[in-house]
Amino acid sequence: MPTASFVFPVRYVSEGVAVQTTSRELSPLGISVRSLAPPHVGARVSMALYLPNAAVPEVAIARVARSRSGSPGESGFWADFIVVDPQARMRISHLLSEQDQAEGQHRAYERVPVKLQVRFRTSTEFVQEHAINLSRGGIFIRTDDPPPVDTAVEVELQLPDAGPVVSSAGIVVHRQMPGGVKPPGVGVQFVDASDTFRERMDEYMDSLLKE
Repeated sequence: MPTASFVFPVRYVSEGVAVQTTSRELSPLGISVRSLAPPHVGARVSMALYLPNAAVPEVAIARVARSRSGSPGESGFWADFIVVDPQARMRISHLLSEQDQAEGQHRAYERVPVKLQVRFRTSTEFVQEHAINLSRGGIFIRTDDPPPVDTAVEVELQLPDAGPVVSSAGIVVHRQMPGGVKPPGVGVQFVDASDTFRERMDEYMDSLLKE
């Protein structure tokens, strides 16, 4: 069964704890999910998959077949679907077929230009920067000192909705060094966030797409 790299928001619940994170790979039979503190092998997880162009997330029950922690870039788990609606499997297969025709494009949601205040840190202090684009699954932060790919970071965003700062863990999946044609900075994929983070982020993204 084909498996494709595919990034979109995922909510999973394991042992009563809900986590909002993002995917790494997808197939009609299972999913690879990024998480810095993944559930153990054999754990049963309830999942909501926020696939693009869907009014509501697809719901599945899955079992963790592989789990890895330690290196941030490799941390996460693969879960085999146990219970998933047959129509959902068909929609996933159709989505993957479209993905194959997109010549390597792997984001389910495109990033849109923004200018937001953001603080992020690795193992040291927070650095004040700003974001120049954003999607439901990640963010590009403008910085002259981008940390290496696969670095774990913490991100704090000030959304223009008069609410408090929202925060999420993240993993650096791309970086651009100073001196190039493109602005220097890092692309960060959101992982291990709260339901509040996802709700606020989705509301903000919806407002951007209506403009």
